[in-house]
Amino acid sequence: MYVGNIITIDDIEAENFKKCKDIKSLDEMLPTLIIGWSQTKEIFGDKVSILHKKIKDNLFWTFSKTERKVEFEEDIINFKSLCYDQVGQHLHYLYVDPLHSKLSIIKKIIRKIYSLKESISYLSPTNMLYILGDDIIFGLDLNVLEFIGVSPSKIINRIKTLSDSTLIGNEIFNKCKGLIKKLNNRDKLVPYIIKNGEYE
Repeated sequence: MYVGNIITIDDIEAENFKKCKDIKSLDEMLPTLIIGWSQTKEIFGDKVSILHKKIKDNLFWTFSKTERKVEFEEDIINFKSLCYDQVGQHLHYLYVDPLHSKLSIIKKIIRKIYSLKESISYLSPTNMLYILGDDIIFGLDLNVLEFIGVSPSKIINRIKTLSDSTLIGNEIFNKCKGLIKKLNNRDKLVPYIIKNGEYE
């Protein structure tokens, strides 16, 4: 899964980043960093300033390693951090709280989950069930549900029967745990990562 674009003619280590040699081959939905002042000037001409590294929203430039090594290294770290922080920002997270929410709210949420045309679910080792559908991640703590007398296996079996539903287990999580670590251990994003593929 790509989290950003890096335009460079040099070979740099950039796992989870799409490396491009020119601006035509980048993914426009992702933040982009152009490496090299000379490369930036070649692309944008006089429309860029050496004083401002942000060209426009989600488009940045930095010096190459040979131009200014310290700034290059610092900017790469900052850009990668920005990209990882943006993953899943368009998603809404809704924690389903059976202890403190009104019954009418819980019923409304359950109807929404059942109405999802396509969903991906992930059961974490801590018994959190995350369900992704319609750009919403629903979080259910199965430990809390068991505490109030609802069988976790009943919930899991019901999720499995939803149309076009996929329940992800630990085997697939292990394949994307490196990326999850870079995303500050936001387990709730596992279904989103799986949906977008390329997590190995």
